[in-house]
This record gives sequence, C-alpha cells and structure tokens, in this order.
Amino acid sequence: MIGKRHLNCVFTTFATGLLASVSTTAIAQSTPGGAPASAPPQADPPPQQGGLEDIVVTARRISESLQDTPVAVSAFTETAIQNKFATDIRALAGDVPNVVITNVPGFNAASIGIRGQSTGDIILTFEPAVGVVVDDFVLAHVQTQLFDLFDVERIEVLRGPQGTLFGKNTVGGVVNVITKKPEPGFSGEVRLGYSSFNTKDVKAAINIPLADNLYFRAAGSFQESDGYYRLTKNNDVDGFEGVPGRGQRWGGSRYFSARAKLLWEPTDDTNILLTYELLRDRGDSPPSVNETPPGFLIDVVGFPGIQTTGQSPYKTGTTLCEGSATAPTCVGTLDGHRVDVDGVYLRGEHSVDDVGTITVVGGWRRVQSKLPSDYTGENAYLFVSTREDVRKQYSLEARFSSDFSDVLKFTVGGMYWGQKLDANATSFLGFLRFLGDPTALTDPNQSTANYKVDSYAVFGEAEYKVADPFSVFVGARYTKESKDFAVRPQVRRSTIATGFWPEYSDSAKFSKPTMRAGYRWEIAPGINNYFTYSQGYKSGGYNEQAMSATSALPFREETADSFELGFKTETADRKLRVNIAAFYVKYNDLQRDAVVPFIDPITGLPGQETRTTNAGKAHVKGIELEISAAPVVGLTMGASVGWQKAEYDEFSTDVNGDGINDDASYLKLRNAPKWTASGNVHYEFPPTDWGVVSLNADVNYQAQYESTTLNADYSQGQARTLVGASIGWTDPDERFRVAVFGRNLLDKVYRVSANSVAGLFNFTNYAPPRSFGVEGSVKF
Repeated sequence: MIGKRHLNCVFTTFATGLLASVSTTAIAQSTPGGAPASAPPQADPPPQQGGLEDIVVTARRISESLQDTPVAVSAFTETAIQNKFATDIRALAGDVPNVVITNVPGFNAASIGIRGQSTGDIILTFEPAVGVVVDDFVLAHVQTQLFDLFDVERIEVLRGPQGTLFGKNTVGGVVNVITKKPEPGFSGEVRLGYSSFNTKDVKAAINIPLADNLYFRAAGSFQESDGYYRLTKNNDVDGFEGVPGRGQRWGGSRYFSARAKLLWEPTDDTNILLTYELLRDRGDSPPSVNETPPGFLIDVVGFPGIQTTGQSPYKTGTTLCEGSATAPTCVGTLDGHRVDVDGVYLRGEHSVDDVGTITVVGGWRRVQSKLPSDYTGENAYLFVSTREDVRKQYSLEARFSSDFSDVLKFTVGGMYWGQKLDANATSFLGFLRFLGDPTALTDPNQSTANYKVDSYAVFGEAEYKVADPFSVFVGARYTKESKDFAVRPQVRRSTIATGFWPEYSDSAKFSKPTMRAGYRWEIAPGINNYFTYSQGYKSGGYNEQAMSATSALPFREETADSFELGFKTETADRKLRVNIAAFYVKYNDLQRDAVVPFIDPITGLPGQETRTTNAGKAHVKGIELEISAAPVVGLTMGASVGWQKAEYDEFSTDVNGDGINDDASYLKLRNAPKWTASGNVHYEFPPTDWGVVSLNADVNYQAQYESTTLNADYSQGQARTLVGASIGWTDPDERFRVAVFGRNLLDKVYRVSANSVAGLFNFTNYAPPRSFGVEGSVKF
C-alpha cells in the first residue's frame, strides 16, 4: 500500500528533477523586436526561435518596457497566469520577492504585504497599505481584492511606495491589473475545469466586432467547490450547537463574476471604452481553526485549541444556523457570505501626434456584503457575528502624457476619489454564558457606522534626458481630503430597545504632499541602472469598531520614505536577464490596530475592542534578485530571491491589555518574512503533426512571518516550501488545450493567517492541502 510518505518522496523526486537547473524565482520577459524587459515572477514560454519575450508595463502611467522602467516591478502575462492555474492573486505571490498575499482571517478578503507593509484586518473604514488597481480604478477595501483572474491581460506588482502617480494608500506598493480589451475580429474561448474538493470551473469569453470601429467583449467565470475543511466538532460542554458536525465539507466557493466591454474608436487617435463589472458571491462562511493557547477563556471553559488536542486543522467546527441580523438567536451562518458587486467605468483616450495623450478615467462601484460567521472554530455559539455593509465608490481622473520631445517627457493630472459607507454589525457573545450572563445567546450586541470620504489630488512627473544614456526624473503629488464619521458602538439589543444607544461622530481633514525623484542610466547596451527616492502616504481615518468616544477619534496619516538602487541587465541575444534591487524604507506614524480587552460599561462583563493608534516608527531594508533565462529553444527558466529585515524603531501599545501602553519595539512587523525564494521552468517540446506538449514546474519558499500586531502565540504564518507542476497538450492550430496540474504536491500543512482576540481565543486559517485538477479549453 502506498502511503503519504511514499507519495511525498515521489513528488519530491519529480519536482527536483524538473527544477534541477533552477535555484530561485522567475520573473518577466521581452517581445521579439521590442525593448528589453525585466524578469517577472513567472516566465512565459519562449518563441520557437529562442530568446526572452518583451512585456510592456504601465508602472509609471505610460507604456514602456518593463526592463527600462526605473521601478522594482514584476509582471505576469496571461500565459504565466494560465500556467499557474491561478484562481486569484494569492497563487502569484510566491513568485514575487518580499511579497505575501493571503486572506484576512475569517474572511475571503485580501491581506497583502510588500516590503514590511500590510493590512491584516477587515475593519470597514481602514484603507489598505498596498493599493489594488484594476483598469485604473482603485479597489478601496480588502473585501473584494481576491478577484477571479480569467480574461486578464497582465498583472504588475510594483514594490515600494508609489505615492506620486498612484496616490494614497500605496506605502507598500501596488498590484496593478489590466484586463483584456475588445479588439477587431470575432473570437472566443471556453474553459472547463475540475479539481480536488469537487471544484468545478466554467469560464468563457467572446469578442464581437459590431462595426468597423465598434467592438464588444464579454467574459465570465463561475466556480463552485465543497471546500477543504471538514466539520467534525460538536458541543460536548453544555450542548448548545448548530448543525451537527458529521464530517461534511465546508468552506466552499460559489461565485459568478463577469465583465462586459464596449470599445469605440471614432478615429485612429481616439478610443472610448465602457465597462460593466458584476460579481455575485455566495460562498460558505469561511471556517476558522481553534488555536487558542492554554489559559485563554474558551480553553478554560472546555474548548481547547488544536495544539492541546492534537487534531488536524482541516477537521474543525463552526456554528451553522438559520437566521439574520435581526433574528432572535442566530445571524444566519448557514446562508454563507454574500457579496454583490456592480461597477460601471468609462475610459477615454485621445492622442495628438508629436504632442501627447490625454486620458480620462471615471468609475462608480457598489459593493453590498452580508458576512455571517463563527470565528472560534467550535460548534458552540461562542462568538457568532455578522457584518453587513453597502459601500459606494466613485472616482474621476484626467492626465496628460507628453510626446513632443525626446529630451523631456512628463505626465500631469488630477483626480477626485470618494466613497460612502453604511454598515451594521450584530454579535452574539455566547462565551459570556460561562461568566454568568444568562442572556448571552439571546441578547446580541449591535453597532452601526457611517463613513464618507472626499479626496482630491493633483500630480505630475517629468523625465529629462541629461545626456543620451542618462536621465533624471522628479515627480510630486498633493492630496487633500475630508472624512465624516459616525458610529454607534456595540450595545445590547435589549438596551437599544429602551432608547439608549450613544453615537460618536466626528469630521477631519487630511492633506499630504508626496514626491519621487531619481535617475536612470544605460551604462552599456543591456545594462541599466536606476536610483529612486520615493514617498508613500496612507490616509488617516477612523475605526468603525470603536467602543468609546476616545477610540472614535481619528488617527493620523502614515508615511513612508524609500530609497532604492537597482540594476536591470540582459545579454545581447536575450537569453539571460538578471535584475537586482536594494532598498531601505523608513515608516513614520505607523497605523496599528490591536484587539484588546474591554469591560462593557453597561453590563460590566468582559469583551474585546479593536483599537487603532499611530503607534510608532519602523524601517525595512532588503535585496531582491530576479533572473530569467531561455538557454535553448523551447526552454525558459526563472528564479527570484528576496531578503528583508523589518524592525520597529519605536512602538508603543497596550501589550498586556491593562490599559497602559508599553514599549513594544521588540515585536516584529506582520506579513514580513525574512526570506522568500522561488523558481520555475517551462519546457515546450518541438511541434509535431498532432500538437505540442509542454511541461511546467515551480517551487517557492517563504519563511515564517507574524500575522498579528502583537505577535500572539500560534498566530504566525508558517514557513513552507510549495511545489506545483503541470503537463499540457495543444493542437497544431492552437485551438484546443488540455492540461493536468497539481498544487502543493508535497502536501504541506501550514497556517496563513490568524487573529488573537484579547485573551479570549485565537482563530486561524490554513492553506489548501495537496490538490490535482484537469482543465480543457477551446478557442474559436
């Protein structure tokens, strides 16, 4: 009988053989005849004549070769994404140095860390440290940033502050996503996939020319799965529980996402693109794992964590029950998480020969969420809560990029960005029944929050060619914004019925200039050097989970000052490319949230509160190496290594929950692993009469990192080495494709995110175990 140990040995041998010539992670490529481009995290298949391909990026809001841009950026093409069999951007993170992308614990929301900066909480009024931009529209909150990657043309991961051209909330960097546009000619594609955990994927796209200058494109993706957790726990302490755990799978996905685009080109120099976006997510409420340390409350009352029980993290529990936010005993966890997104975007571009290009981009996006969850990893009504919100976001940006001189080029523009948020939460604090509260299961806490933001900015960046191989650039941005905030903190439903429900409201204005300056120098053909000083800015704001007038006061802006020196090189035959960047970033007025104990002034019972303060200063330094190679026809290899050291210089916060701030500078920054490394190889066999066979393999390593501000026990993202591989066949006409793939082939079990709740309990999430799948596609 073949056991897990034997399988791991087989997979290790297989992966080692495929990756024998690769030592670190792979990155971008360059188009035949185009300018050289930097190595991105996943190497694309080379053309049969050999050599690396070119990628054109928009990291500086203009189109230029990735290899020429003076920014540390890794780019994934459509083919690279397809070869990863990626559902969302989490699958790409392992190939980018010094980058972590996981989920916020308990939610299908993004937690992205770049160079020591990240956002790890779902708090609705928080603005992320890493910007996610889709077709020039900023996604304001982490809840919908784990989007489907079908019909995406390119993804760019910009590392380091990008405050000049991308604006606020980019102190860590930017994930810039460019989806496919309509084009002349009729075409389409259908993909069908099936993989482990009964995962079914259906994806389709169609491109239709409606007239000589009018084109339509629509793309949609549907996924349904059973999830990789099994519900095995029930309440043996006092019997209060939801649907009994019988080993059924939970944590599955069910969503449909789509985009429809209409492109009009009234002249050769003008185009107008209208886009409609839709998402309907009906997945299960994400289950949590109980990793409560000994001595925490729910451990003491009879619900120990898996470190005590020795149970597998994939065998967990959750309270599943029918209800709603207004129901008497349950918020409706059986309904799962429901997220609806509707967006309308309009982009116009007009070019004038030898003058420049004017671009105007506007959009409106509405997100409605209902997120009922049990956060404890137990089927016992210990902490069952729901968050419901409606967020409306709108923006308008206009910019001009010059093209009248080879010596001086510049981009200038202005932007308005705004959002409105209405939210409410209902929480049954069932753990209080063990502290003598007989109404804990029937009298929930309720809260509301309202939030409005209006933000205005002007920006510009210019590059001047001092001499033929040497250019200097300088840019600046000024942002001014106002925020209005009102919160009714958590109060028992029975108390609200008496007419008592305090409200704390406030308004604040913030403004901040940011700049960027540096040089780029072509030392010799194929050898480019750059240096940049750049500033980033994360907006100040409010915490919608405030429980007191003091906690409802605004926190200040967070800033970053970054210094980066880089070299981008490639050989004349484009068979080898090596890029390296060294950086030092200084962060000031760090915004930090921590879950701390809180005594309810009305009931006198213990609870928890998330508090946000400008807690201190930190610095991060590191080195990033990216390599890609195409040594022979049909073979491409890529590698990358990232090293970073992230430390607090000053950090003052309440570590022990006693209401007194302590010196916490000994703690580690979250989502900042010291080492990351990856490698990939793609080999395409010579074409035959019956088609082409290709092999792909990749490996990536990530060191341990902290996922909570206070570095709680059993909350670290665990070190892991992941191996994936696939084999594919394409017919001679490149119409039909079939591929078989495997992910996490070594079957690593590792924690990816966690939260520690004020001495009450820890809840965590784990990555999927080993999985296999098959995918078939047809193009027409």
